[in-house]
This record gives sequence, C-alpha cells and structure tokens, in this order.
Amino acid sequence: MSIPTALTFELDESGQAEIMGITLRENPRGQDVDSLGELLKVSRRQAGLTQVQLAGLSTVSVRAIRDLELGKVQQPRRETVRLLAAALRLKGSRRAAFEVAAGGMYGTGTLEQACDVEQAQPPASIGHFVGHQSELHAVTELLGAERERLVTVVGAIGVGKTRLALEAAQALHTRSRVPILWVHMGVGPNAAAGLPQHVLANWVSEVIVGGGPFHELAQVIGNKPTQLVLDGVESPAAVHASLLQVLHSCPQLSVLVTTREPTPVLGGRLVPLAPLALPAPVAAGESTGTSEEPALALMMSYLRHLRPDILPTESVVATMARICCALDGLPQALESAASWLPLYAPHQLLEAAESFPLSLTEHMSAPDSEAAGSFRRSLEQSIARLQPQHASLLRVLAAKGTSWNIGDIARQANCTPVEALRGLHALLLRGLVRPVHYEQAGQGGLSTFTVLNLVRHLATPVAPAPRLLYSQREIFPCVI
Repeated sequence: MSIPTALTFELDESGQAEIMGITLRENPRGQDVDSLGELLKVSRRQAGLTQVQLAGLSTVSVRAIRDLELGKVQQPRRETVRLLAAALRLKGSRRAAFEVAAGGMYGTGTLEQACDVEQAQPPASIGHFVGHQSELHAVTELLGAERERLVTVVGAIGVGKTRLALEAAQALHTRSRVPILWVHMGVGPNAAAGLPQHVLANWVSEVIVGGGPFHELAQVIGNKPTQLVLDGVESPAAVHASLLQVLHSCPQLSVLVTTREPTPVLGGRLVPLAPLALPAPVAAGESTGTSEEPALALMMSYLRHLRPDILPTESVVATMARICCALDGLPQALESAASWLPLYAPHQLLEAAESFPLSLTEHMSAPDSEAAGSFRRSLEQSIARLQPQHASLLRVLAAKGTSWNIGDIARQANCTPVEALRGLHALLLRGLVRPVHYEQAGQGGLSTFTVLNLVRHLATPVAPAPRLLYSQREIFPCVI
C-alpha cells in the first residue's frame, strides 16, 4: 500500500531537487528513478557502511540488503524497514522519506505525495458523538471563522478530549478541505495509528518534542493553510517553545492541542471540557424523568446492545442514571463500566459504582492489568501534579462531600475568597471539580460546585479499593 504523507519540494531548472543529500530528478516517463533501493544505497554510503556491515548492525541478511538496493524487492516488511532505519540511525525527515519510499512510492512521486499536505485527512471516528456540542462549536469556530492559531482543549482523563478533537478536525476538513496533520503525543490509544500520514506524524512529533529542525517542517507546510492536532500532550510547557517556532515558521498553520495539564505559558485560547451532563440525582427506588441527558443516553445505548434481554423500565433507567452520577459522566469510565454488563445486572453494577466506583474503571477488554488500571493511574497522576495549595484545597472539598459555593470554599479551607477562586479555577480546568447544573434549594442563586466522585475516592480514601471477583456459583461484586 502506498503511503501518502507530506513533503513538497520544487525542482530546479534542470528538473532536480536535493534533500538529505539525495538528488531527486524529474521522471516524465514514470520510471522508478529514486526508489527505496537508491535511498538505501545513499544512506548506507553516507553512514560509511558496507552491505556486510549494515547486515551485521541490522540483523537483516546481506542478500536482502542487496536485493533491496538492486530494486528486486520493492515493498519490504515493516520490521525490515525498522531494523534498517535504526541501523542507519535515520531520524526526522530522513527516516520519514525512507519509510515513505518503503511504502511503494518512488522518485518525484514519493516527495510530492510525502509533502503534499493537502492529502492529509483526519482519522475516522467510530460511533456517534454524544454531548459536548457547545464545546465542539466553540473549537470549530475558533479555528475556523475566528482564525485562532492555537487552541487548547483541557480536561480530566477520559472526558472525551480526543473524541472532541476528532469531531472538530473532521468538521474543519469537510467544511474547508483544510489538511489535518494528526500527531499522537500521549501514551494511550492512537486514533491515527495505521493511517497513511502516520509516518509524517511521527516526524512532526520528533520536531515538536526535540525542538527542530523547523526549516524542514516549514518547507513541508509552507504557506498552505494546515491544521495540526497534537493529541495527548503530557506537558504543554515542554513543547511551548517548539510550538511558537512552528507557528512563526508556518504563517498559515493552526494548532489544536489536547491535554490534561493546562499551563498559561502555552498561550492561545483555552477550551475546558467538562464531563457529560448528568441527570438530576434520584433516591433509591425513585424514577428519573428522562434519558435525554448525554451521560444517561450513552449508558442506555451500551445497555441496549450489551444486554438486549433487559427492558429499559423506569427502575432500570433510574439505576443506570445513578451509575452515571457515581462515575461522573466521564465517557471512558462509562464505557469501562458498561464492559461489565455481560457479567453483572444493572443493580449489581450500581452497588459497585456507589461503593467503590474506581473498580468499574478497569475495562474488561483491557489486554492486561497494566492497561486495565491506566484510568486510575492517570487520575492519580493529575492529582499528584497539583500545586500543594491546590492539592490541599481539593482534599478539604473532597472531605465535605457535597456541593458548595465560593463562600463555603473560603470558610472550609480557611483562605480568602480570592485564594478560593484561584484554587477552584485550577481544579476546574483540570476537570477535577465540576459545576452543579441541576437546581438546588437554599443556594440563593450562587454557582455551586462539587468534586468528581472518582476524584473524591482517590483524595479521601477510606478503604482499599475492591476487585470484582468471579464466584464459583455466581458472579457478583465483593470487597476483599
């Protein structure tokens, strides 16, 4: 399969261009002039290696290397390409060009397709986009009509930042055909894995993280309107200088960042992403009036396809609503909890959700315990990264257990209203605290807030978290 990525180079009057020490020639007859074999040969000679030496360093056989250089093998296995690139110490644009050529493109076609960012499309989304419509409108308007060049979506783990970025990128691409360069910066699932432009994305990631060479990236993007998405930036401050340099070098480039850690030094416009709207809380045995709230609608959709044998009675809907509230309306937590539905009835899930909600954030389809516990570890990491005064405020508010206003915060934390506001702002941006949207009596019209239930269980642990065990006679949640 050919791999369109993004590198445009203009040929000079003689019909040639040079990149990475390799002369590329116009090929009007469509012959394979600048093939993978030629790139391999030039790179090997630049490294001062013979075929035998390269074979020893890469563990690829001499015969395979010879066949590649002679053009007898046009599309080697991905592992062969990786071993050769590592042995030749190819990085950045050099490695990108090598991998692109290994995809089956040659000569001018390789570079034109590698550099033609107009071919870059966003990853395809899977499933219906639920909730966060206002935030989606805000992001697309900022990057579209308002021409903002740097927008940062910030929120807690599992709140849906990547999904929002995907939806925004697709909307922008559909509306104006702007090319999308999707770069996965985090450690979670990569929405762009396997896409044709993934080679280019790896190179852009190296430029952003490593701090250069910016001139090559500027040559690729040039003055073309382009949207760069940096999904899952762990430390915005670490890439701040690189982002500014890239934005300066590419005047038509705009950047969308998703991160759990807001930082004022990044600049640009900030879009906080709160969890999905929750249904009003109901007491045990009561029914909820509607299932239109995004969190409950999402959970009911899981119930319909995972447990079609369970009818959506008022009692079942009320149970699922309480599960949503216990898991804070975080889409990833709801998905993980739903993965237990084939094993547990809704009332059993509710028992676990209200007693030890973190136990349900371990997805049943996770390949191992390390992956299963990633949600909890990420949430713990977000709390650990708080400044000491903000962490102390979070513990005070989590211990209170109910919703509160600014006056309550100042009294509980024994601080001034200004200090309370600053602390609340920091916690809100990180998604550890959320506004209370339903009506509450006795609040006098003041805005009220509450700590996420999952965060409260981490900030004020009262007992070891349980595991869900399989009994020989039945499957049920139990505390050990």
